Amino acid sequence: MQLWQDGLIALLAAVGLASIMWTAVRAVLYAGPERRRGVVALLPAKGGGEGLEEQVKTLRALRGEQELFGMVLVVDCGLTEEGRTLAKLLVRQDRWVALCRQDEVAEYLAG
Repeated sequence: MQLWQDGLIALLAAVGLASIMWTAVRAVLYAGPERRRGVVALLPAKGGGEGLEEQVKTLRALRGEQELFGMVLVVDCGLTEEGRTLAKLLVRQDRWVALCRQDEVAEYLAG
């Protein structure tokens, strides 16, 4: 019984050590200046917003995992009323997602 408990403790210690090492390696690999907040992902949206929710979720996951950019900007390139409603719902879910018209893109990019 003692051997089984020692094995379990050794396994948990190894997993913990591997997690700490991965955290340190990831911090070194992904270290960089804080310029990422100024990087914007532009997402053109048309029609009823088909696939828009999936695209926003994918970009949100990329931002969370790798911090490649700061904001996701959904650009209205001819959304229907249904598509615009969907886009507004996506904007309400995340503060890093915004909706704008084509003529407003320059204002968002200027800061």
